[in-house]
Amino acid sequence: MKKIVYFLAAILICSISISCVKKVPVNHSQDQPLTLIVMDSTQALLDAVQVKVGKQTYTTSYDGRIVFKPEQLAGVKSLQLSCEGYKSQTLSLTGEQTLIATLVPNKEKKNNKDKEGEHVKYYLTSRAMADEAVPVMGRADVPLTGGAVKMVENHVIYDEALEPTSAGRLTAGEVNDFAKWALWRNILENSHKEYIDTWRIAPRHRYTVQVTNKEGFPVVNYAVNLTDANGNTLFQALTDNTGKAELWNGLLNQGANDLRVNGEALAENGNTRIVIDEPCEASEGVDVLFVFDATGSMGDELRYLQKEMNDVIARAKEATGGLAIRTGAVVYRDHTDEYLTRISRLTDDITVTQSFIDKQEASGGGDYEEAVPEALMAALNSAGWDSEARARIAFLVLDAPCHEDSATVALLHEQILNAAAQGIRIVPVVCSGLEKSGEYLMRSIALATNGTSFFLTDDSGIGGKHLKPTTDTLQVEHLNDMLVRTIVEFSLMPACAGEEVAELLISDFVPNPFSTQDIASNPDIPHGEGVHYIVDISGKLIGMYEGDIEQLQLNQYQLPIGIYFIKTYIDGKWYTKKVLVR
Repeated sequence: MKKIVYFLAAILICSISISCVKKVPVNHSQDQPLTLIVMDSTQALLDAVQVKVGKQTYTTSYDGRIVFKPEQLAGVKSLQLSCEGYKSQTLSLTGEQTLIATLVPNKEKKNNKDKEGEHVKYYLTSRAMADEAVPVMGRADVPLTGGAVKMVENHVIYDEALEPTSAGRLTAGEVNDFAKWALWRNILENSHKEYIDTWRIAPRHRYTVQVTNKEGFPVVNYAVNLTDANGNTLFQALTDNTGKAELWNGLLNQGANDLRVNGEALAENGNTRIVIDEPCEASEGVDVLFVFDATGSMGDELRYLQKEMNDVIARAKEATGGLAIRTGAVVYRDHTDEYLTRISRLTDDITVTQSFIDKQEASGGGDYEEAVPEALMAALNSAGWDSEARARIAFLVLDAPCHEDSATVALLHEQILNAAAQGIRIVPVVCSGLEKSGEYLMRSIALATNGTSFFLTDDSGIGGKHLKPTTDTLQVEHLNDMLVRTIVEFSLMPACAGEEVAELLISDFVPNPFSTQDIASNPDIPHGEGVHYIVDISGKLIGMYEGDIEQLQLNQYQLPIGIYFIKTYIDGKWYTKKVLVR
């Protein structure tokens, strides 16, 4: 169980084949504490390492650290380190304030793949050629990272045609519950109601806050707080690139009455507007972090996902019109595995992130649930987010939720609230194997953090059986295109210089759940009675109007400057029109 050492830039990595201890010399006096940091040769922090000090035994915490008071080391000349799967080590105390120990595995990892001609071998309970069908022994027992594989009934077979040579192979559909809010409320109260008690989260009572300056431009990263009449904080969030923040009452508890937003009473319709005297300005920065499960059950899709993620990283800057994109990644497994989390901090050097992603392999896991809260904790606290960036996006790629015990769920709740308060929008990317309970949790996390949800589909023919999310319709796209589109949606803002909006909004760009062909073939909406839906750049429903399109007055919605879409159903046909609010 480990976490990547991301903050020790000066540490030199010791050789994999030998044990080593690096000592950081400082001016140390005997009345100062001693900090011990334990990692492995890949710079992964090790928790649960037993440290024997005289007759007492201590363990390192989740970040690989342990701090000893001077009195605990009185008369002690050395520390004894031991950890399952690693060689024991003795450290001599030399009066220095910090010791960094690197543990070495007590045996070499078994190579779970071998090539003979064009074939790949998999080692289960017995050895079998991968071009033969072999029984699946369990979620974590089948190493699927060695070649191109697919699931056929209860077997895993090798298929050369499925080699992930390039991106654009995986398919997915988006479920944007902000775009279909009434449908989500129905799902919440009916088909998925049983899962509220499982995860103790219910995105039910939503309050949208729109913040603009006096000129009508959206204000990003403005802090909004939902409180009760006594000033007790119920929920915190930051405004996004459209100037909106989503607040929740009773998300994790019973909620309260007589609510306030930044000390002022809520609007009666639940949509509060705040106008501030600030200039139009926004950072060019966009932070994109990939957080992905690397346990054995992800083996059927991980190698394809690596191609997709690296393709998205390469395309993001151009797609956003040259914004300052930073990327990073967190990979995680579970508490009994080789490591818990590893991290590559956010950087403007995309090759660093791409190299880190490429090195990961699927292994371990054991049970269904994985360390999702711990992964989010590492992502939120250790990735180096830019608090001034116009967008902060965390794509959470996984095929299983966390454990359901009260302590784990409480830890997950902390991360959800933390993400919302930092303005980090979590976008779950659901892979094969997730069940309905997990679907509810992922969609709840997305709503609570102002994100959206993606679900891989069977259309690609890759991986195991994929969950069909509970919704009305699901428009299938290539996953990489969908991820790039979301980065654009979450980062696009009007230029402050005048009436121009970012040029990257090409004519056929339309947010989910609308299809691109609507705009291309039907640029004009015919007159007549119809139902008109107004949405923002991310597909979030702003309002609905019934009547003739000629009578629709957008100014009644007090929209900030920006791009919007009108989706109309009239005479049995759908039309989509893009409008610019200046």
